[in-house]
Amino acid sequence: MKDPYLPQILGLLAAGMTSTALAVSGYLHQPETFRFLGTQLTYQAAYRKIPLSLMGTGLCASAWLLTQTRRDYRRQYEEWERQTLLKQGQLQAIAHHAELEGYQQVAQLQAAERLYPQMAPYLSDVQEADYQDVSAPQPQATSQPQSETAAPGQPAMPVTPASAPTADTTAYLQNFLEYPGLLFGGMGAGKSWTARYLVMEKVRAGHQVILLDPHAANHEWKGIRHIGAGMDYRAIAEFLQWYLDEIERRYQEFNRSGLTEEDWQQSLRQQQRITSVVSEEMTNWADRLPGDIGSKFFKSAMSDSRKVLMPPLFVAHDRTLSALGDAKGIARLRDAALLELELIPTIHPTTRKPISSGKGKLKLPGHAEWLAVELPQIERKITDFTLWSSPQSQTFQPLTPPQAPPLDFRTQVNSWLQDCWQADASQLEPKETPSQVEAMPAGNLKSLALYLRKKGSIAVRDVRQNWGRNQGLNGEQVQALLLELIALHLIETFSPLNSKAEWVRWSET
Repeated sequence: MKDPYLPQILGLLAAGMTSTALAVSGYLHQPETFRFLGTQLTYQAAYRKIPLSLMGTGLCASAWLLTQTRRDYRRQYEEWERQTLLKQGQLQAIAHHAELEGYQQVAQLQAAERLYPQMAPYLSDVQEADYQDVSAPQPQATSQPQSETAAPGQPAMPVTPASAPTADTTAYLQNFLEYPGLLFGGMGAGKSWTARYLVMEKVRAGHQVILLDPHAANHEWKGIRHIGAGMDYRAIAEFLQWYLDEIERRYQEFNRSGLTEEDWQQSLRQQQRITSVVSEEMTNWADRLPGDIGSKFFKSAMSDSRKVLMPPLFVAHDRTLSALGDAKGIARLRDAALLELELIPTIHPTTRKPISSGKGKLKLPGHAEWLAVELPQIERKITDFTLWSSPQSQTFQPLTPPQAPPLDFRTQVNSWLQDCWQADASQLEPKETPSQVEAMPAGNLKSLALYLRKKGSIAVRDVRQNWGRNQGLNGEQVQALLLELIALHLIETFSPLNSKAEWVRWSET
């Protein structure tokens, strides 16, 4: 800002200081003489100092007054500038807020338009009346009671808002019937009850449901084929191998059927051959199942099961790979292939324990967005599923391939020659001899050998704490089993340079 009073103040100060300097200078003190009546008089010319001193004082006082005026002017200008900047900031904030609201609305519309094709199968059915043209005149509802159905030949009466059916907020759960799904949540979130609700829906849809749960009792799953009760992980492993073989058999049958994929799946539905596998408590599967059968099952269930209608439902505490049977290297496959539902717990106000909040988050396959959903209202724990199962689905029937249309003579001959060639090729293949571990009798020694073969190398301390504690064996018993494996040349002991702990390493060739 240019100060208009500054030149005047400087000029007045310069003139006042000059006058003052002249008033105190030495030449004004020189004596002067003049004659009066013939007498020569001499006096000091001090009267010359008075005008200069008065003028210097006046000029300095004027400069001081201008300085005060300049200070007041400067304060007024600063206040005006502050008010102007404040108004500009407020205008900019209002414009930014309006622009942000407009951008949010546009982003929401774009996101809704982009996600609607993927979300359409998971949304509840909307009544056809919701899509009526709003520009058309709608009939006014009257307060007089009307019958639900119109008389023959009469036009139907308009439906009042009070009688319009409410949307089902849990309709998205129907997508878990024939699609690989993951149900996870913390303790008390309601995983068990929600899983039983989904099993009920699967049984009601005519599925053959097989439950894999090592912690549940058989009487809590009436009408459901339960495998693994009493922590029988061997039975679970045998079923997982059957599951993998059955998927391969179904794909071979589909290849020989000559049907399209839609017709093949429809034939499976008509014959009630939809096999749903519910896997409970998957956190400890990796340490209990032999070999890598758990990881193979998890990969095949996510990628190969959908087209042959063998959908899995995984129930775990978390969506991490360690909580899903310690399956490694399939994080992208999990995100792309699973329909995930996270149950959100809340805290009971009295007991301070986690309980179900009735809320959850749904993640669609291949998408990163988590959508807020509502869980079904379940009043009691479902333990008897015979109320919804049909006589054909109550027992596990051997799976038979769907009936394919009759083939012509040429196709039959080609198929017969191909089968003969495959049979001859299979006979020429050398038969694999079982390994030393597989030839062992069932028991703690074989279980420990399988565990160490899977780990490769592990500290003896961890073997005692993990495997030994799970098998109910003390440290001396575990040590005796390790000595037997050393005698069989299956493992060897070694001590790393950076550790004083005793380690074992699998050495079978």
